[in-house]
Amino acid sequence: MVKGLPDYTRTVSVSVEVTPMEPTVKEWNRGFELGDLTEWTAFNAVISEVEPYEGDYCCKLLDTDSSITQTLDEPMPVNGVWMLKFRARSAAGTKAVKPIINYTDGTSSEGGQTIWADEWTDVHMLRRDMNAEKIVSGIAIESAAGELFIDAVFLGFATEVLTGAVEVTQATAENLQAELRPRPKGGVLVKNKKDTVVGWDTIASHTVTEGKYFQLSKVVVSVEYATWIQYRWAGDVISCERLMDEKTILLEHFPWDYEEMEGADTDAFEVQAKWYEEEGIVNVEIVGEEV
Repeated sequence: MVKGLPDYTRTVSVSVEVTPMEPTVKEWNRGFELGDLTEWTAFNAVISEVEPYEGDYCCKLLDTDSSITQTLDEPMPVNGVWMLKFRARSAAGTKAVKPIINYTDGTSSEGGQTIWADEWTDVHMLRRDMNAEKIVSGIAIESAAGELFIDAVFLGFATEVLTGAVEVTQATAENLQAELRPRPKGGVLVKNKKDTVVGWDTIASHTVTEGKYFQLSKVVVSVEYATWIQYRWAGDVISCERLMDEKTILLEHFPWDYEEMEGADTDAFEVQAKWYEEEGIVNVEIVGEEV
């Protein structure tokens, strides 16, 4: 029997229906190969033939806040995990791009990623709000800092769709596919606020006790102005860069089984930030426990 588990556990069996990873619209000029911006609503954006990722054309966003937007012919219902992905390349220097998924209720989910010059970068974001009322109505791609090239836009399922009845049965520990671990709880280990600077700076840090494992439950962040956020462990970056919007709160469960964070008396988990356009206050809480 697995330590810490009761005498029985539950297994779940489902029937699986695989839905093709295709957008719900048929002709949406995702690679800009029509040679124009048909199907897109463009703001400070043009078609370009300068080193496209694929085909003969790509799209060029001309300045900060330039964008291309598309409303779907048929809204995408909440029956799977949707992904927006595309390729992006900076015209010169390091820039930032913002992928956006819009919903029928007028709200949206936004991401952010750093893009380098002369290198096509794979940008993707998942539909993050799993509220059943959040129906995907369209997408947008916006330049968060200067000129960018965009190509090979895709919107579709990121995972298979699970349908059918769920069967719950008794099972022994010997039948478990993997060891079950409880989600970490704990409390607020660190709470700090600090002004952002031009480069990455640690806002809050928790040094793990030697011989203990740190399990992160969540990070709570609020920002005064748009701010880049990332996580580090033992000096290494262990997350993607996230662009936080003004006065929003990130309340995110960390994939806590991704990294074994064992303390060596100097190893620390850090939440870092840097400004996007201007200096502002960042508030951070690190919630978790040592085991």
